[in-house]
Amino acid sequence: MLVCTFCSKTLQSLRGYVLHCRVHRNEPSCLFKCLGTECKRTFCTYAAFKTHFYRVHNVLSHPESAKAVVENLKCAISLCGRQSQTVQELVAHLKEHIMEGRPVACPVKGCKKNFTVKSSFTAHMSRKHRGFTALNIDALYKESTFQICGEAEEDGPGESPNGTLTNELSPNFSEAFLRNLCHFYLKLQGQLLLPASSIQTIVEEMQNVHELGMDYTLSKLKSLLKDDICLADDVIAKVCDCVKDSDLFSVCHRGPLRTTYSRAHTFKKVFKYTEPKQINLGNDENMTQRFYYYIPIKQTLSILLESELWKNSVLQQSSETNSDVFYDISDGQNFQCNQFFIENPGCLKLILYQDAFEIVNPLGSAKKKHKVVAVYLSVANLPVHVRSSTDHMFLVSLCAEKDLKQFGTAKIFSELLMDLRDLEENGIVAAHP
Repeated sequence: MLVCTFCSKTLQSLRGYVLHCRVHRNEPSCLFKCLGTECKRTFCTYAAFKTHFYRVHNVLSHPESAKAVVENLKCAISLCGRQSQTVQELVAHLKEHIMEGRPVACPVKGCKKNFTVKSSFTAHMSRKHRGFTALNIDALYKESTFQICGEAEEDGPGESPNGTLTNELSPNFSEAFLRNLCHFYLKLQGQLLLPASSIQTIVEEMQNVHELGMDYTLSKLKSLLKDDICLADDVIAKVCDCVKDSDLFSVCHRGPLRTTYSRAHTFKKVFKYTEPKQINLGNDENMTQRFYYYIPIKQTLSILLESELWKNSVLQQSSETNSDVFYDISDGQNFQCNQFFIENPGCLKLILYQDAFEIVNPLGSAKKKHKVVAVYLSVANLPVHVRSSTDHMFLVSLCAEKDLKQFGTAKIFSELLMDLRDLEENGIVAAHP
Protein backbone atom coordinates (compact mmCIF):
# COMPACT_ATOMS: atom_id res chain seq x y z
CA MET A 1 0.00 0.00 0.00
CA LEU A 2 1.41 3.38 -1.06
CA VAL A 3 0.14 6.78 0.09
CA CYS A 4 0.26 9.80 -2.21
CA THR A 5 2.37 12.58 -0.70
CA PHE A 6 0.06 15.25 -2.17
CA CYS A 7 -3.52 14.11 -1.46
CA SER A 8 -2.98 11.11 0.90
CA LYS A 9 -4.76 8.76 -1.50
CA THR A 10 -3.92 5.08 -1.03
CA LEU A 11 -2.59 3.21 -4.08
CA GLN A 12 -2.12 -0.52 -4.48
CA SER A 13 1.07 -0.52 -6.58
CA LEU A 14 4.01 1.67 -7.50
CA ARG A 15 2.77 1.85 -11.11
CA GLY A 16 -0.59 3.07 -9.89
CA TYR A 17 1.11 5.67 -7.70
CA VAL A 18 3.16 6.99 -10.65
CA LEU A 19 0.12 7.21 -12.91
CA HIS A 20 -1.91 8.84 -10.13
CA CYS A 21 0.76 11.54 -9.68
CA ARG A 22 -0.01 12.86 -13.17
CA VAL A 23 -3.04 14.67 -11.70
CA HIS A 24 -0.55 16.64 -9.58
CA ARG A 25 1.97 17.31 -12.35
CA ASN A 26 1.01 20.98 -12.66
CA GLU A 27 1.14 21.70 -8.94
CA PRO A 28 3.43 24.69 -8.33
CA SER A 29 6.50 24.32 -6.13
CA CYS A 30 6.17 20.56 -5.74
CA LEU A 31 8.61 17.67 -5.65
CA PHE A 32 7.70 14.15 -6.75
CA LYS A 33 9.07 11.61 -4.28
CA CYS A 34 9.71 8.05 -5.43
CA LEU A 35 8.19 5.47 -3.08
CA GLY A 36 10.07 2.51 -4.53
CA THR A 37 11.84 0.12 -2.19
CA GLU A 38 14.99 1.77 -0.80
CA CYS A 39 14.63 4.60 -3.33
CA LYS A 40 14.86 8.08 -1.84
CA ARG A 41 15.05 10.13 -5.03
CA THR A 42 12.90 13.21 -5.61
CA PHE A 43 12.15 15.00 -8.87
CA CYS A 44 11.15 18.55 -9.73
CA THR A 45 8.98 17.53 -12.73
CA TYR A 46 6.52 14.73 -13.33
CA ALA A 47 8.21 13.87 -16.63
CA ALA A 48 11.52 13.17 -14.87
CA PHE A 49 9.73 11.13 -12.19
CA LYS A 50 7.89 9.04 -14.78
CA THR A 51 11.09 8.42 -16.75
CA HIS A 52 12.84 7.30 -13.55
CA PHE A 53 10.06 4.80 -12.85
CA TYR A 54 10.15 3.23 -16.32
CA ARG A 55 13.95 3.00 -16.29
CA VAL A 56 14.48 1.77 -12.72
CA HIS A 57 11.30 0.27 -11.27
CA ASN A 58 9.24 -0.97 -14.24
CA VAL A 59 10.02 -4.66 -13.78
CA LEU A 60 7.89 -7.62 -12.71
CA SER A 61 7.55 -7.77 -8.93
CA HIS A 62 7.77 -11.59 -8.84
CA PRO A 63 9.21 -12.89 -12.11
CA GLU A 64 9.60 -16.37 -10.65
CA SER A 65 5.82 -16.69 -10.29
CA ALA A 66 5.27 -16.20 -14.03
CA LYS A 67 7.03 -19.35 -15.23
CA ALA A 68 5.76 -20.69 -18.53
CA VAL A 69 6.70 -23.19 -21.20
CA VAL A 70 6.88 -21.66 -24.65
CA GLU A 71 7.97 -23.60 -27.69
CA ASN A 72 8.70 -20.70 -30.04
CA LEU A 73 7.91 -17.11 -30.92
CA LYS A 74 7.25 -16.36 -34.55
CA CYS A 75 7.46 -13.17 -36.58
CA ALA A 76 4.03 -11.82 -37.51
CA ILE A 77 5.29 -9.88 -40.55
CA SER A 78 3.78 -11.28 -43.72
CA LEU A 79 5.93 -13.70 -45.73
CA CYS A 80 8.46 -14.03 -42.92
CA GLY A 81 7.46 -16.37 -40.09
CA ARG A 82 10.95 -16.53 -38.57
CA GLN A 83 11.02 -18.23 -35.18
CA SER A 84 12.74 -16.88 -32.05
CA GLN A 85 13.50 -18.55 -28.74
CA THR A 86 13.41 -15.38 -26.59
CA VAL A 87 11.67 -12.02 -26.64
CA GLN A 88 15.05 -10.32 -27.08
CA GLU A 89 15.63 -12.25 -30.30
CA LEU A 90 12.15 -11.34 -31.52
CA VAL A 91 12.66 -7.62 -30.84
CA ALA A 92 16.06 -7.66 -32.56
CA HIS A 93 14.48 -9.38 -35.57
CA LEU A 94 11.68 -6.79 -35.77
CA LYS A 95 14.30 -4.05 -35.86
CA GLU A 96 15.73 -5.69 -38.98
CA HIS A 97 12.33 -5.37 -40.68
CA ILE A 98 12.24 -1.66 -39.78
CA MET A 99 15.68 -1.23 -41.36
CA GLU A 100 14.21 -2.84 -44.51
CA GLY A 101 11.55 -0.12 -44.61
CA ARG A 102 8.64 -2.28 -43.43
CA PRO A 103 6.31 -0.98 -40.68
CA VAL A 104 6.33 -3.00 -37.45
CA ALA A 105 3.64 -3.17 -34.77
CA CYS A 106 4.61 -3.32 -31.10
CA PRO A 107 4.66 -7.02 -30.10
CA VAL A 108 3.37 -6.38 -26.56
CA LYS A 109 -0.22 -7.41 -25.95
CA GLY A 110 -2.63 -4.46 -25.82
CA CYS A 111 -0.21 -1.93 -27.35
CA LYS A 112 -1.39 -0.49 -30.69
CA LYS A 113 1.74 1.47 -31.63
CA ASN A 114 3.30 1.10 -35.10
CA PHE A 115 6.86 2.08 -36.00
CA THR A 116 8.83 2.85 -39.14
CA VAL A 117 11.92 4.27 -37.40
CA LYS A 118 14.28 1.93 -35.55
CA SER A 119 15.28 4.46 -32.87
CA SER A 120 11.63 5.21 -32.05
CA PHE A 121 10.88 1.50 -31.70
CA THR A 122 13.92 1.00 -29.45
CA ALA A 123 12.98 3.96 -27.23
CA HIS A 124 9.36 2.76 -27.00
CA MET A 125 10.35 -0.74 -25.90
CA SER A 126 12.78 0.67 -23.34
CA ARG A 127 10.42 3.24 -21.80
CA LYS A 128 7.05 1.52 -22.00
CA HIS A 129 7.80 -2.21 -21.87
CA ARG A 130 11.07 -2.60 -19.99
CA GLY A 131 11.14 -5.97 -18.23
CA PHE A 132 8.28 -7.54 -20.22
CA THR A 133 8.30 -11.30 -20.69
CA ALA A 134 6.91 -13.81 -23.19
CA LEU A 135 3.65 -13.77 -21.23
CA ASN A 136 3.06 -10.22 -22.46
CA ILE A 137 3.63 -11.03 -26.15
CA ASP A 138 0.65 -10.62 -28.45
CA ALA A 139 -0.98 -13.84 -29.69
CA LEU A 140 0.11 -13.05 -33.27
CA TYR A 141 3.71 -13.69 -32.26
CA LYS A 142 3.07 -16.95 -30.43
CA GLU A 143 3.88 -20.25 -32.10
CA SER A 144 2.04 -22.26 -29.44
CA THR A 145 -0.12 -21.66 -26.40
CA PHE A 146 1.51 -20.80 -23.12
CA GLN A 147 1.29 -23.45 -20.44
CA ILE A 148 1.44 -21.81 -17.04
CA CYS A 149 3.25 -23.84 -14.39
CA GLY A 150 0.74 -24.05 -11.56
CA GLU A 151 -2.23 -21.74 -11.11
CA ALA A 152 -2.21 -18.44 -12.94
CA GLU A 153 -1.36 -15.53 -10.74
CA GLU A 154 -4.11 -12.95 -10.49
CA ASP A 155 -3.46 -9.51 -11.77
CA GLY A 156 -2.61 -6.95 -9.18
CA PRO A 157 -5.40 -4.65 -8.06
CA GLY A 158 -6.03 -1.94 -10.55
CA GLU A 159 -3.83 -3.40 -13.30
CA SER A 160 -4.86 -5.19 -16.48
CA PRO A 161 -2.73 -8.01 -18.00
CA ASN A 162 -0.96 -5.60 -20.33
CA GLY A 163 0.09 -3.39 -17.45
CA THR A 164 -2.34 -0.54 -18.07
CA LEU A 165 -4.21 1.12 -15.25
CA THR A 166 -7.90 0.30 -14.84
CA ASN A 167 -9.18 1.38 -11.45
CA GLU A 168 -6.25 2.82 -9.49
CA LEU A 169 -7.59 6.33 -9.97
CA SER A 170 -10.31 7.82 -7.85
CA PRO A 171 -13.78 7.71 -9.39
CA ASN A 172 -14.42 11.33 -8.42
CA PHE A 173 -12.01 13.53 -10.31
CA SER A 174 -14.00 16.76 -10.28
CA GLU A 175 -11.68 18.66 -7.93
CA ALA A 176 -8.48 17.32 -9.48
CA PHE A 177 -9.81 18.02 -12.98
CA LEU A 178 -10.73 21.61 -12.11
CA ARG A 179 -7.39 22.15 -10.39
CA ASN A 180 -5.45 20.94 -13.44
CA LEU A 181 -7.43 23.21 -15.74
CA CYS A 182 -6.74 26.14 -13.41
CA HIS A 183 -3.04 25.34 -13.53
CA PHE A 184 -3.18 25.28 -17.32
CA TYR A 185 -4.85 28.68 -17.65
CA LEU A 186 -2.63 30.21 -14.96
CA LYS A 187 0.41 28.97 -16.90
CA LEU A 188 -0.92 30.67 -20.03
CA GLN A 189 -1.50 33.86 -18.08
CA GLY A 190 1.48 34.06 -15.74
CA GLN A 191 4.22 32.08 -17.45
CA LEU A 192 3.49 32.43 -21.17
CA LEU A 193 2.10 35.97 -20.67
CA LEU A 194 -0.97 35.57 -22.87
CA PRO A 195 -3.48 38.43 -22.53
CA ALA A 196 -6.89 37.75 -21.01
CA SER A 197 -8.61 38.21 -24.37
CA SER A 198 -6.48 35.49 -25.98
CA ILE A 199 -7.11 33.09 -23.10
CA GLN A 200 -10.85 33.75 -23.38
CA THR A 201 -10.71 32.89 -27.09
CA ILE A 202 -8.89 29.65 -26.28
CA VAL A 203 -11.52 28.75 -23.67
CA GLU A 204 -14.44 29.38 -26.02
CA GLU A 205 -12.90 27.54 -28.99
CA MET A 206 -11.86 24.56 -26.88
CA GLN A 207 -15.39 24.27 -25.50
CA ASN A 208 -16.88 24.58 -28.98
CA VAL A 209 -14.67 21.83 -30.40
CA HIS A 210 -15.35 19.65 -27.36
CA GLU A 211 -19.13 20.02 -27.78
CA LEU A 212 -18.86 18.96 -31.44
CA GLY A 213 -16.94 15.88 -30.36
CA MET A 214 -19.46 15.08 -27.62
CA ASP A 215 -22.38 15.37 -30.07
CA TYR A 216 -20.71 12.86 -32.37
CA THR A 217 -19.92 10.50 -29.47
CA LEU A 218 -23.51 10.63 -28.17
CA SER A 219 -24.94 9.97 -31.62
CA LYS A 220 -22.74 6.88 -32.00
CA LEU A 221 -23.67 5.75 -28.49
CA LYS A 222 -27.40 6.13 -29.17
CA SER A 223 -27.07 4.17 -32.40
CA LEU A 224 -25.19 1.37 -30.64
CA LEU A 225 -27.66 1.13 -27.74
CA LYS A 226 -30.69 1.20 -30.02
CA ASP A 227 -29.61 -1.00 -32.95
CA ASP A 228 -27.23 -3.50 -31.36
CA ILE A 229 -28.40 -3.74 -27.75
CA CYS A 230 -32.06 -2.88 -28.43
CA LEU A 231 -32.64 -0.71 -25.37
CA ALA A 232 -35.77 1.35 -24.87
CA ASP A 233 -35.69 5.04 -25.77
CA ASP A 234 -36.11 6.18 -22.15
CA VAL A 235 -33.19 4.01 -21.04
CA ILE A 236 -31.04 5.39 -23.86
CA ALA A 237 -31.96 8.92 -22.81
CA LYS A 238 -30.91 8.19 -19.21
CA VAL A 239 -27.57 6.78 -20.37
CA CYS A 240 -26.88 9.82 -22.55
CA ASP A 241 -27.87 12.18 -19.74
CA CYS A 242 -25.48 10.37 -17.42
CA VAL A 243 -22.69 10.79 -19.96
CA LYS A 244 -23.46 14.51 -20.28
CA ASP A 245 -23.52 14.98 -16.49
CA SER A 246 -20.12 13.27 -16.26
CA ASP A 247 -18.57 15.64 -18.80
CA LEU A 248 -16.25 17.53 -16.46
CA PHE A 249 -14.75 19.61 -19.26
CA SER A 250 -18.09 21.21 -20.14
CA VAL A 251 -19.10 21.60 -16.49
CA CYS A 252 -15.92 23.55 -15.74
CA HIS A 253 -16.02 25.72 -18.87
CA ARG A 254 -19.70 26.56 -18.50
CA GLY A 255 -19.30 27.43 -14.84
CA PRO A 256 -16.19 28.40 -12.85
CA LEU A 257 -13.91 28.91 -15.88
CA ARG A 258 -16.38 30.50 -18.28
CA THR A 259 -15.19 34.13 -18.16
CA THR A 260 -12.10 36.08 -17.13
CA TYR A 261 -13.83 37.25 -13.96
CA SER A 262 -15.05 33.78 -12.98
CA ARG A 263 -11.60 32.27 -13.61
CA ALA A 264 -9.92 34.85 -11.36
CA HIS A 265 -12.50 34.12 -8.64
CA THR A 266 -11.95 30.36 -9.06
CA PHE A 267 -8.18 30.72 -8.87
CA LYS A 268 -8.52 32.41 -5.49
CA LYS A 269 -10.80 29.65 -4.20
CA VAL A 270 -8.83 26.68 -5.53
CA PHE A 271 -5.34 27.89 -4.56
CA LYS A 272 -3.95 29.49 -1.43
CA TYR A 273 -3.95 33.13 -2.37
CA THR A 274 -2.39 36.04 -0.48
CA GLU A 275 -4.16 39.31 -1.23
CA PRO A 276 -1.80 42.28 -1.86
CA LYS A 277 -2.35 45.32 0.35
CA GLN A 278 -2.49 48.78 -1.20
CA ILE A 279 -0.51 51.16 1.04
CA ASN A 280 -1.19 54.87 0.53
CA LEU A 281 1.86 57.15 0.51
CA GLY A 282 0.32 60.61 0.09
CA ASN A 283 0.12 63.14 -2.73
CA ASP A 284 2.90 63.94 -5.18
CA GLU A 285 3.76 67.38 -6.61
CA ASN A 286 0.71 67.15 -8.91
CA MET A 287 -1.58 66.39 -5.92
CA THR A 288 -2.09 62.84 -7.21
CA GLN A 289 -2.61 60.11 -4.67
CA ARG A 290 0.35 57.73 -4.73
CA PHE A 291 0.53 54.19 -3.33
CA TYR A 292 2.44 50.92 -3.51
CA TYR A 293 1.50 47.24 -3.06
CA TYR A 294 2.72 45.01 -0.26
CA ILE A 295 2.16 41.26 0.02
CA PRO A 296 2.19 40.32 3.74
CA ILE A 297 5.32 38.30 4.30
CA LYS A 298 3.88 36.37 7.25
CA GLN A 299 1.04 34.97 5.14
CA THR A 300 3.49 33.97 2.41
CA LEU A 301 5.66 32.11 4.92
CA SER A 302 2.65 30.43 6.54
CA ILE A 303 1.57 28.98 3.18
CA LEU A 304 5.13 27.85 2.46
CA LEU A 305 5.46 26.07 5.82
CA GLU A 306 2.23 24.14 5.19
CA SER A 307 3.23 23.06 1.67
CA GLU A 308 4.51 19.68 0.55
CA LEU A 309 7.56 21.49 -0.87
CA TRP A 310 8.68 22.41 2.64
CA LYS A 311 8.12 18.93 4.08
CA ASN A 312 9.77 17.11 1.17
CA SER A 313 12.77 19.37 0.57
CA VAL A 314 13.57 20.85 4.00
CA LEU A 315 12.45 18.42 6.68
CA GLN A 316 13.95 15.44 4.85
CA GLN A 317 17.16 16.92 3.44
CA SER A 318 20.49 15.56 4.60
CA SER A 319 22.52 17.56 7.09
CA GLU A 320 25.89 16.24 5.86
CA THR A 321 28.32 19.04 5.04
CA ASN A 322 31.95 19.41 4.12
CA SER A 323 33.72 22.10 6.15
CA ASP A 324 36.34 22.54 3.43
CA VAL A 325 33.84 23.41 0.68
CA PHE A 326 31.61 26.50 0.44
CA TYR A 327 28.20 25.28 -0.71
CA ASP A 328 25.93 28.13 0.37
CA ILE A 329 25.73 31.43 2.22
CA SER A 330 25.40 29.44 5.46
CA ASP A 331 29.07 28.41 5.05
CA GLY A 332 30.30 32.01 5.17
CA GLN A 333 31.98 33.61 8.17
CA ASN A 334 29.31 36.30 8.70
CA PHE A 335 26.61 33.68 8.85
CA GLN A 336 28.60 31.32 11.07
CA CYS A 337 29.37 34.09 13.56
CA ASN A 338 25.88 35.59 13.70
CA GLN A 339 24.70 35.36 17.31
CA PHE A 340 21.00 35.01 16.42
CA PHE A 341 21.60 32.06 14.11
CA ILE A 342 23.86 30.44 16.70
CA GLU A 343 21.16 30.68 19.38
CA ASN A 344 18.35 29.68 16.98
CA PRO A 345 19.70 27.03 14.59
CA GLY A 346 16.21 26.05 13.39
CA CYS A 347 15.05 29.56 12.53
CA LEU A 348 13.87 30.74 9.13
CA LYS A 349 16.66 32.33 7.10
CA LEU A 350 15.17 34.99 4.83
CA ILE A 351 16.93 36.58 1.87
CA LEU A 352 15.43 39.90 0.73
CA TYR A 353 16.58 41.71 -2.38
CA GLN A 354 15.21 44.32 -4.76
CA ASP A 355 15.40 44.88 -8.48
CA ALA A 356 13.99 47.47 -10.88
CA PHE A 357 12.39 46.83 -14.24
CA GLU A 358 10.68 48.81 -16.99
CA ILE A 359 7.16 47.62 -17.74
CA VAL A 360 6.73 49.46 -21.07
CA ASN A 361 10.12 50.04 -22.69
CA PRO A 362 11.49 46.74 -24.11
CA LEU A 363 15.06 48.11 -24.01
CA GLY A 364 15.17 47.81 -20.23
CA SER A 365 15.05 50.14 -17.27
CA ALA A 366 17.30 52.86 -18.67
CA LYS A 367 14.49 55.18 -19.79
CA LYS A 368 12.96 55.23 -16.29
CA LYS A 369 9.58 56.49 -17.50
CA HIS A 370 7.60 53.62 -15.96
CA LYS A 371 10.31 52.08 -13.80
CA VAL A 372 9.07 49.82 -11.00
CA VAL A 373 11.07 48.61 -8.00
CA ALA A 374 10.24 45.08 -6.85
CA VAL A 375 11.26 43.40 -3.59
CA TYR A 376 11.60 39.61 -3.57
CA LEU A 377 11.99 36.98 -0.89
CA SER A 378 13.89 33.69 -0.88
CA VAL A 379 14.14 31.25 2.03
CA ALA A 380 17.68 30.01 2.60
CA ASN A 381 16.35 26.90 4.39
CA LEU A 382 15.37 25.50 0.99
CA PRO A 383 18.01 23.46 -0.86
CA VAL A 384 20.08 25.41 -3.36
CA HIS A 385 18.69 23.60 -6.42
CA VAL A 386 15.16 24.47 -5.28
CA ARG A 387 15.87 28.02 -4.17
CA SER A 388 17.49 28.93 -7.50
CA SER A 389 14.19 28.38 -9.34
CA THR A 390 12.05 31.46 -9.94
CA ASP A 391 8.99 29.49 -8.80
CA HIS A 392 10.36 29.64 -5.25
CA MET A 393 11.15 33.36 -5.23
CA PHE A 394 8.23 35.23 -3.68
CA LEU A 395 7.16 38.77 -4.50
CA VAL A 396 6.99 41.08 -1.46
CA SER A 397 6.22 44.56 -2.82
CA LEU A 398 5.93 46.69 -5.96
CA CYS A 399 6.55 50.43 -5.99
CA ALA A 400 7.20 53.08 -8.64
CA GLU A 401 10.85 54.16 -8.47
CA LYS A 402 9.96 57.86 -8.45
CA ASP A 403 7.75 57.26 -5.39
CA LEU A 404 10.62 55.47 -3.66
CA LYS A 405 12.84 58.51 -4.22
CA GLN A 406 10.16 61.03 -3.21
CA PHE A 407 8.76 59.36 -0.08
CA GLY A 408 11.91 57.55 1.05
CA THR A 409 12.80 53.98 1.91
CA ALA A 410 11.64 54.30 5.53
CA LYS A 411 8.03 54.87 4.49
CA ILE A 412 8.06 52.37 1.63
CA PHE A 413 9.50 49.54 3.74
CA SER A 414 7.69 50.34 6.99
CA GLU A 415 5.13 47.52 6.66
CA LEU A 416 7.84 45.00 5.76
CA LEU A 417 10.04 46.05 8.70
CA MET A 418 7.12 45.71 11.11
CA ASP A 419 6.42 42.16 9.94
CA LEU A 420 10.12 41.24 10.13
CA ARG A 421 10.33 42.59 13.69
CA ASP A 422 7.23 40.61 14.66
CA LEU A 423 8.73 37.46 13.12
CA GLU A 424 11.95 37.95 15.05
CA GLU A 425 10.23 38.51 18.39
CA ASN A 426 7.21 36.18 18.16
CA GLY A 427 8.04 33.74 15.37
CA ILE A 428 5.43 32.06 13.22
CA VAL A 429 3.30 28.99 13.75
CA ALA A 430 2.09 26.99 10.74
CA ALA A 431 -1.04 24.86 10.98
CA HIS A 432 -0.26 21.18 10.44
CA PRO A 433 -2.59 19.54 7.86
